[in-house]
Amino acid sequence: MVIAVIISVIATVAAAGLGLYAQGLRRQIRDICAQSEFIEKYDSNKKIAAATQDRTILQLVSCMNGLIEEKRQVKIQAQNNERIFKDTISGISHDIRTPLTSLYGYFQMLQGAADSASQEKYTQIINSRILELQDMTEQLFTFVKLENPSYTLEWEPVNLTQTLCDVMFSFYGDFAQNAVEPSVNIPSEICFINANEAAVKRVLLNLVKNALTHGCGELSVGMTSRGEWMEISVSNPVAEGEMIDVSRVFEKFYKADSSRHKSGSTGLGLFIARTLTQRMGGKIYAEVHGDIFTVTAAWKRVTPT
Repeated sequence: MVIAVIISVIATVAAAGLGLYAQGLRRQIRDICAQSEFIEKYDSNKKIAAATQDRTILQLVSCMNGLIEEKRQVKIQAQNNERIFKDTISGISHDIRTPLTSLYGYFQMLQGAADSASQEKYTQIINSRILELQDMTEQLFTFVKLENPSYTLEWEPVNLTQTLCDVMFSFYGDFAQNAVEPSVNIPSEICFINANEAAVKRVLLNLVKNALTHGCGELSVGMTSRGEWMEISVSNPVAEGEMIDVSRVFEKFYKADSSRHKSGSTGLGLFIARTLTQRMGGKIYAEVHGDIFTVTAAWKRVTPT
């Protein structure tokens, strides 16, 4: 009889204890739900807290806080992507509008030209603007391709010496028009790298184009060997008073003072050069020594089979 009474008392106490535990558990769950709703409603940076030592509840709170933080980071990334997209569209619109406006103006002048000399002059200017637009379109097309994560480059042995010579020759008219006599140092030794020929040519074109558009005075192009690496450097004096942040020159639409607003510039040239160089296993960097700005691209040399 006594044993039965003891068992009954123990059962009653246990039931009361379980009831209190369940009541406390429900209170904790209601509090967690309220905190979660507050964070969602007000986009708060707070974390869910639990006034309990129950391991299961604490584990649940930890998981919920992890999901909330993950959602917050996704939202921040989405906002950054939206800002970058808007900046990109704005930059592209400005870069294309400027030469198009100039082209339309010179076309009107051509229509009103009374003599053949003026017609020839305006025809040459229009042709120059068309070539600028063609290059800008190519830059933008390359930029869009590089923004696609699935875009890949096929590699093969590339004659770097010949490619650099071809690029320099393609700028002959630009050098003459800008009264620039570039200092060119290309060794007679034929050098091969493992890369994509069209991409290498685009990198070199962008380096020289950048120097012509944004530099002033003498332009130097050199090709040197440093161990297993072949380096191509393009140097030019910077405009007086121009401050160049070498840590940012490879950013999309980076503008050093007002020079990036010059005709024919998309602000994408060095970004594309860096991206293509790195995707072909190369390296690229910029330096400023005194008033000389230099960009160097390098690839490992190979022996063609």
